[in-house]
Amino acid sequence: MTKDLEDDLHRVIMRGAEGAPQVPAGFPAQIVGRSRRRRGRSHAVAAALAVVVVAGGVGWAVRGQGDNAPVVLDPVATPSASAATTRAPAPRPIDQVWPQAVWKIPAKLPGVKKYQPRVFIDDHTVLLETWESFEKADAIYAYDLTTGGHRKIADIRTPKGVYASNYAAGQDRIVWQTIDDTRTTFWSVPIAGGEPAPIPTDAPVEGRADTMVVVGDRLAFSVMEGGVFTLPLTGGAVTPVAHAERHHILRWPWVGTPGEYTPDNEPSFEEIRNVETGETSKALVRPGDQYVRCGVTTCVGIAADDKPFYRLRDGSHERQVQQPAMMGLAYDRFMTVWTLDQRVRRQLLLDLATGKSGDLGLRLAPNGKGSRSVEPGISANNLVAYPLGDDYVIIDLTRIT
Repeated sequence: MTKDLEDDLHRVIMRGAEGAPQVPAGFPAQIVGRSRRRRGRSHAVAAALAVVVVAGGVGWAVRGQGDNAPVVLDPVATPSASAATTRAPAPRPIDQVWPQAVWKIPAKLPGVKKYQPRVFIDDHTVLLETWESFEKADAIYAYDLTTGGHRKIADIRTPKGVYASNYAAGQDRIVWQTIDDTRTTFWSVPIAGGEPAPIPTDAPVEGRADTMVVVGDRLAFSVMEGGVFTLPLTGGAVTPVAHAERHHILRWPWVGTPGEYTPDNEPSFEEIRNVETGETSKALVRPGDQYVRCGVTTCVGIAADDKPFYRLRDGSHERQVQQPAMMGLAYDRFMTVWTLDQRVRRQLLLDLATGKSGDLGLRLAPNGKGSRSVEPGISANNLVAYPLGDDYVIIDLTRIT
């Protein structure tokens, strides 16, 4: 990590710590996994997204947008009713804080079944996926955030027990993967529409792809078993990336090991490498640190004293935070937090780079009733999307400056 980058991140952390919203103390967490059928992942490597908040001995579960599974939070005491008020003014809605990065689109579209937003096709178009049955895609659509128009791109057909996932866009094409047992097939279709076709490879891709991204005229992907590879979008030889035999894609061109899924509580992305420049970085992990998840420049986790922290990868500028970022920081700066306001918990998106936060509109009430939870995490996907009332909220993290 360069000195200029460290200085920049130091300023980011200081501003974020000063402006971060306060929440009830004692929100430590423990991550557990379960199988994810659509990705073919085992119990040992499943990720977490839905959150179980336990307050006053009573727990409740809420589910989040994305392709991951539950996080379990340790039981904590809830403040008394007299203390359950916030000292700061109520945060503004997210679309007022970052209007350039937030849209609301109808949750029901004419001629389209219930859908899930997946990725940005470009800076004003979102890819929507509809299901034949639970998690089994049957079609993909393009939704224009500027005009509100939508159109079908393609129908998707997969055999029983095989699921489409990990969509990416580039070079005027949509690509995705299917996993049959432990073999991955990549598919492609023109953004303009057409019939999907497998991308031919010189040999079968043995392994379960976990992350993929379009890089120029090639598809770059990593597999759950470890290893980073590239493949021409038009098909051809699957080429291993040098010095990345055990690695996973973090945020291209950065790859690292271990990957995002660490069944034995290893630090996630402890070692990273820039495959274009050769630059490397190994995160400092202190004795007793738990649930450490690192990005390109920062790490978060829970220290030996059970207090959540974030710091630079070299261990400098460490600060305590009020809640753990169990999925890591998105783009090294974004996390979600819960605040308590008149006995109702509301979820905010917090930008540690500026200290600003926006109300996502998601709530948890004392009786356990509430809505969904959002955890952007260290995924390279800049899309955050979740249903809210009659709409879907769409957020482009890269538009937040």
